[in-house]
Amino acid sequence: MSQNSAHEWQNLFAPCAPEAVGAEVVLHAVRRGGEPWLLLPARGDLAARALELYPAQTARARAAKNLLRIALRFGLKPGLEKVRLPVASNDAFANFLSETASRPAGTLPEFALLAGNPRAPGRRFVLLLFGPTGQPAVVVKAGRSETAQHLVAAEADFLQRAPLNAPGLPRLRGTFQMRGTRAFALDFFAGASPEPDAGAQLGELLGAWLTTNRQVALGELEGWRRLVAASESPLPDALQKLARIRVHPALTHGDFAPWNVKASRGQWAVLDWERGELAGVPGWDWFHFVIQTALLVRREPAEDLLSRFEHLLDSAQFSNYATRAGIGEHGRALALAYLAGCIRVTRQTEGREQLLELERAAAARWFAGK
Repeated sequence: MSQNSAHEWQNLFAPCAPEAVGAEVVLHAVRRGGEPWLLLPARGDLAARALELYPAQTARARAAKNLLRIALRFGLKPGLEKVRLPVASNDAFANFLSETASRPAGTLPEFALLAGNPRAPGRRFVLLLFGPTGQPAVVVKAGRSETAQHLVAAEADFLQRAPLNAPGLPRLRGTFQMRGTRAFALDFFAGASPEPDAGAQLGELLGAWLTTNRQVALGELEGWRRLVAASESPLPDALQKLARIRVHPALTHGDFAPWNVKASRGQWAVLDWERGELAGVPGWDWFHFVIQTALLVRREPAEDLLSRFEHLLDSAQFSNYATRAGIGEHGRALALAYLAGCIRVTRQTEGREQLLELERAAAARWFAGK
């Protein structure tokens, strides 16, 4: 990995001449793939709380996270590299962090930073800002590349347009754009990723995202149009017929998976809304939440994934949701369309072969001879 890539997060702040330094930030870096991935504050108690940034999904990852948290609480930083960052007193991004964390101008809040995938064209950085009492207070998402800035802008725009009373949506606190950086700030929400089989909570939340006061033809929704446009050949008959059914559109997330959700005391906060739509295809978020965990975390084979799909479609919670959404008996066709979208629209790379196998198995079992 190049030196520039390894320290790309530092470019959120302007270069600082020695005579202009207003503060020096000291962080401790957890490395992944040879480069800084999670940067933690020097204070052990804050560093332990900062692990909230990492939504560990596998048992191994959760165990490693818990061991590191215990070490940090005892003031230990096993194998962590110290990183120093000089910040100018008039740095625009630093002042944005101070303002959103309700700190006096020129007083940079202590923070942790989670670096996104360095291989992704839209790499973004997530900062957790601490309040004066040492409690997590604000989350800031920032990006510098052209793609990253586009994604940051899209997410901020969606959150500004989304209904204020929609459950699960975080509150936008402010936005920033200057010197090749775009960012926005949200209230911090404590909690852990929910279990993927949380059917009752899913039904309640996704049901609240339905627009029950109007119906549209499924083919009129932008998500369906993207699927049709991305398909090199005409969709199967079972899917073409779906375009004519009338449904209640849904506020949709687009990457609704447990690692993008925080749950605490029965309340859910859903993060990462860059693919969000105010009028999306109902059901697809529910499919994504269940299937992606089984595919990417548990690494289940296609046959097990297909059985999981069928169990979900037959469940009382989903059947109730399907009736309210207007998709009724079309669940299997809509599930097949969801798989086609993962493969042809979002072009999912991880688990792609299993998705292709699952799509073939679902089409053969559900629609052979039709």
